[in-house]
Amino acid sequence: MALWCYDSDTHESVIVFRNEKENIRILDPMWIVNMSAADIDRLFRHDILYEDKDANQALRFQRVACFCYYRGIHVGSTWSETSY
Repeated sequence: MALWCYDSDTHESVIVFRNEKENIRILDPMWIVNMSAADIDRLFRHDILYEDKDANQALRFQRVACFCYYRGIHVGSTWSETSY
């Protein structure tokens, strides 16, 4: 992953890869819960890029990634594995 950013034209989060021609676009922040643990870790460790006017919308994606990271929520995890 090279970076992830918020696209204000389409209102999506865009994950840009270094060596690939296609990017991943995420329309709904809750789709992040369907990512692997490694992918969520990458999103957590890299801040989303956005314009000041888009801060509220862009940070929704960042917050879901942080929540998933800290709670251990990812594809393949079960509720019995998470500790609250």
